[in-house]
Amino acid sequence: MRRTAKAAIVLLGATMLAAACGGDNKNSSTSSSAPATTSGGGAATSGASTSTGGGKKGGTVTLGYEQEFDSYNTNTSGGNSLKNSIVMNNVTPEAFSFNEKADLVLNKDLMVSAELTSQSPQTVVWKVQPKAAWDDGTPIGCKDFYLEWYSQNDTLKQPDGTTSLFDAVGTSGYEDIDKVTCSADGKEITTNFSKPYADWQSLFGATYGLMPAHIVEKNAGGADVQKAYDTKDMAALTAIANFWNTGFIGQGGQLNPGVMLSGGPYKLGEWVAGQSLTLQRNDKYWGTPGNPDQIVVRFIGATTQPQALQNGEVQIIRPQPNPDLLQQLQGMSGVNVDTYGSFTFEHFDFNFRKPLFQDLAVRQAFAYCAPRQEIVDKLLKPLNPDEVVLNNRLYYPFQTDLFKDNSGGKYDKVDIAKAKSTLEAAGWKLSGDVYTKGDQRLEFSIGHIDPNPRRTNTVQLTIASCAQAGMKITDAPSATFFDDQTGELDSGNFDIALFAWTGSPLLSGSSSTYVPDGGNNKGKYVSDKIQPLFAKILSEFDKKAQASAANDLDTVLWDDLATIPLFQFADMTANSDKVKNVVPNPTQQDVTWNAGQWEAS
Repeated sequence: MRRTAKAAIVLLGATMLAAACGGDNKNSSTSSSAPATTSGGGAATSGASTSTGGGKKGGTVTLGYEQEFDSYNTNTSGGNSLKNSIVMNNVTPEAFSFNEKADLVLNKDLMVSAELTSQSPQTVVWKVQPKAAWDDGTPIGCKDFYLEWYSQNDTLKQPDGTTSLFDAVGTSGYEDIDKVTCSADGKEITTNFSKPYADWQSLFGATYGLMPAHIVEKNAGGADVQKAYDTKDMAALTAIANFWNTGFIGQGGQLNPGVMLSGGPYKLGEWVAGQSLTLQRNDKYWGTPGNPDQIVVRFIGATTQPQALQNGEVQIIRPQPNPDLLQQLQGMSGVNVDTYGSFTFEHFDFNFRKPLFQDLAVRQAFAYCAPRQEIVDKLLKPLNPDEVVLNNRLYYPFQTDLFKDNSGGKYDKVDIAKAKSTLEAAGWKLSGDVYTKGDQRLEFSIGHIDPNPRRTNTVQLTIASCAQAGMKITDAPSATFFDDQTGELDSGNFDIALFAWTGSPLLSGSSSTYVPDGGNNKGKYVSDKIQPLFAKILSEFDKKAQASAANDLDTVLWDDLATIPLFQFADMTANSDKVKNVVPNPTQQDVTWNAGQWEAS
């Protein structure tokens, strides 16, 4: 998943949008990533606050990326993945987006303004540019905002009364809006909140772009999206939800140009299954046009990306770093290499659907034998000598005024004896080299995306360590791990999942990862302590009070061992010196955040 610093690796913290995985989550805080430096001869530039701008027009820029796009709708739990947002950043419209400093910046091509006009009751007025329109000529405005609101406010349920009608990745902020009203021309939208929501600028965008409401209407039997919600016409709303949930999913190179419209500087072009997807400049765009005529995203495995860059097959790559890869890239002439701290963190997630992981003693024993320090020492420190084990899921170590180690230091070092005694106190008995309890054996797998050398090494280190604690673990890599709806992570077909969340300095996005039935809650963790704490976090404008609640929440997650954080990512971008203005971004906006400013030589 998904997901501003530049150059050299800097010690930073954690975040979320499934990076090489799937998920919402814009981790929160007021700090941005620390400054970085550049290796390999590249100059660290500040970039710009929008994705398009002046510069040399023309040419093609090719980006090598390891995972293949599969969904236009990044608002769904399955579509919310970095592999999709890296494509959609310049296609679907967003009111605000994150720049290279991790600051939220108003998209002035789309918006005239967005203003908090009252704090009590909280009211925000959004004014859309008069010329803003989808590339089929339909104005962008009221209905698009209206659909975005109720598709994610969790007020609509299926006949069972509990399951949400819309497969939304998260509800934060949208569930706090109790009324949306629009001007006659649909270009001014007023949102009235039932309670304060501090991260209101994250709504209606910030990598979760607006969906074309008129396309949903057309494919939902002609239902009016606004009238259907106002009158609670459940037949119409069900048809709307069904298309919103599944109608924007791509299938093996098949794009529907009448559905997957553009409201940004680029539009979806040719998709060759398993090979590439082309973004073409949107000639109907009313704002500043992008520089490249087209941007090609080639789907290339991380291990072969450097060779493709050296051969000129691609001009930019965005692989997950490892020491050998960094050394290889730094040895290339004419290549700029940026390694930087990002709002992304690696973690183990338990699948609470499985009875084995409903046993707290099993989760604790795994935490005692998981070699987190060894993983950091062997796989991360060669990239960044200052890398540390991460002991917070909401803040990063660089956020010194907010970050706290809430783990109590219990799981920093491998403690095989403690792992065994914890299991035995809970009734587990060693049978041969594996613990058993009744008809259960302490056998399970760790699933992750394939290929990914660092994750393979992480699992192998864990297998070797936890075998000493009577656990039989198998490696379960899969090329389909992050596929929308059908992949192992999204369908719940895993025991323990190893992946990363990537996001931004906003805590609001993290809520869907830990609240019951949250779109990012892949392991189905449930605690009645979580929602009250998130309610405090999301309604609190005072950052110190917000941080206090966030650290209380992280303490609960440590007590329950809902997940096990490992480390904050050191991300990597490398580009040919024949392409200018490639500026890394540490949030889920990622490298394509300013693709319209790239200049091909």
